[in-house]
Amino acid sequence: MYNWLLQNPKNVCVVHCLDGRAASSILVGAMFIFCNLYSTPGPAIRLLYAKRPGIGLSPSHRRYLGYMCDLLADKPYCPHFKPLTIKSITVSPIPFFNKQRNGCRPYCDVLIGETKIYSTCTDFERMKEYRVQDGKIFIPLNITVQGDVVISMYHLRSTIGSRLQAKVTNTQIFQLQFHTGFIPLDTTVLKFTKPELDACDVPEKYPQLFQVTLDVELQPHDKVIDLTPPWEHYCTKDNLT
Repeated sequence: MYNWLLQNPKNVCVVHCLDGRAASSILVGAMFIFCNLYSTPGPAIRLLYAKRPGIGLSPSHRRYLGYMCDLLADKPYCPHFKPLTIKSITVSPIPFFNKQRNGCRPYCDVLIGETKIYSTCTDFERMKEYRVQDGKIFIPLNITVQGDVVISMYHLRSTIGSRLQAKVTNTQIFQLQFHTGFIPLDTTVLKFTKPELDACDVPEKYPQLFQVTLDVELQPHDKVIDLTPPWEHYCTKDNLT
C-alpha cells in the first residue's frame, strides 16, 4: 500500500473487509503509524473514529497498534523468538454468568493464530462451578506458545431437563490476544484489567476491579520459526531493547 501510494499522487487504495469495522480499520490505523503520521495508537484511533464512525476496535486491536508503534519508534523494539510457557490463569473477582448471578462454570481455550491448541473443557459434571465466595478462578494451563496467542474463557451451562435431554452451551466471558515476541524478557506475570479485555460486553456481569492474571515464564533460548517475520527489515538485533 505504501509503495503504491508513493508511486503517484493520483494512486488510490481501497480497503475493505467483511463488515468494514474491525479488520480494515486496524489495517488503516497501522498504515497511519507506518507512514509516521502518529507515534502512538491514540491519535490514529481518534482519526479512524472521526472518518469512519461505528468502527469496532477491541483492546487487543489497540494492543497490536501499540506493537506497530514499538517497531517504528526512534529506537525500534525488536521482538524476540523465545517461547512462552503459560503456567496458569487467575480471574478475580468471580464474574456472574450462571442463572443465580453468583458465579460461573469456566473453561479456557488457547489458540495460536486461528488454531486451537489447548482447551480445559471437559464433561459438564466434572467441571467446577465457582461462586462469589470462592474469590477467584484458578486454572492450571502449563502450555508453551509462541507468536500470536489468543486466550478465551467461556461459561459452560446446561439447559433444564433430564440428563439425556439437557443441552450444553457456552457463553464467552472474555478474550485476550497478544504476541509473545513483545513480552519483556524478565516478565513472570501478565495482568489484564477489564478495559484491556475483549468481549466484556455486559457490564453487570463483571464485578468492580475485574482482572485476569497469567503466570508465565519465557524460555531461555530462541526457537526458530519457518516464516520470515514481517518486521525483519525494520529492526535488527542491534536495536533490541
